[in-house]
Amino acid sequence: MKTLLYYCYYKFSKFFDEWDWYLGDKDGHISGSLVLFQSFAFIFLSILSFIFSLYDKKFNSDIIITIFVLCGILSLFFVSKKKYKELEERYKDEKYSNLKTGLVFLYFIGSIALFFVSIFVFKV
Repeated sequence: MKTLLYYCYYKFSKFFDEWDWYLGDKDGHISGSLVLFQSFAFIFLSILSFIFSLYDKKFNSDIIITIFVLCGILSLFFVSKKKYKELEERYKDEKYSNLKTGLVFLYFIGSIALFFVSIFVFKV
């Protein structure tokens, strides 16, 4: 599981590193970590919406904002330029790189879709 987490972190960071014109600097590892933890926030909120539906509770915006802020703060502890360089060296010659990149971004889009579907289905 830890390897999967690091791989997703590497792919998100690499994506933002290649967009250096957008960031203005080569600090994609910070954005990659933030995107990874925000996807965790979407999944956690999906689970929370299911639990709230069991107890007939309603979401309010304070809960959603708090979860996103906490995940954003947690992502700052995960950031390491050294770790990104280690992962870059490890995965520089991987096979099926484009397919794996597509799956990682599909995971991110899927976590967002799961959140909105769970809100709609559970009517939270």
